[in-house]
Amino acid sequence: MPSDPAEPFHLLVRAARRAAHWSQSDLAAKAGCRQSQVSEFEAGVRGKVSRETVAKFAELLGLAAPVGDGVGDAATAPAAPGARARCPNFECPSNLPYWLGGELLFLPLGTAGAGTHCALCGEVLERACPRCGAPILAPGGCCGACGTPLVEVPEGAVADLRAWAEVRRAAAVELRAALR
Repeated sequence: MPSDPAEPFHLLVRAARRAAHWSQSDLAAKAGCRQSQVSEFEAGVRGKVSRETVAKFAELLGLAAPVGDGVGDAATAPAAPGARARCPNFECPSNLPYWLGGELLFLPLGTAGAGTHCALCGEVLERACPRCGAPILAPGGCCGACGTPLVEVPEGAVADLRAWAEVRRAAAVELRAALR
């Protein structure tokens, strides 16, 4: 599968890994590196993964290998002033599921923390849209620049989305109340 030159390679790796229903640990085991290296690479951190390992990611996921180190400039640029951090993990209690126009979206509750990893589930926090790279400046479930949902349920991960979302909503509301 050729890589989209308009999208940073580290984001293509994350999308392809999720589409294959592999965890970061699965990809790390297959590529011969640590899960933390996959996590940092997918977050756009330069220098944590060798070019040889990036080439293994490409081969394993059926992507065209990048010319450089595979990390795009948008993800490694300093966070925009006022940028919000959000957890991309759809199962994390820091994201409240809600329905809008028949589509399941997630509202970040602000409980993921301000560091590099989510305080609740450990996933690498994101401060930019996974599609266009625009900083996340306003609360909400979609990118203010391109409208892409900021958190998505991988296809086939949940059999009954409505029932799952109701259970998750109840759990997230309880957690938020407990954290106050």
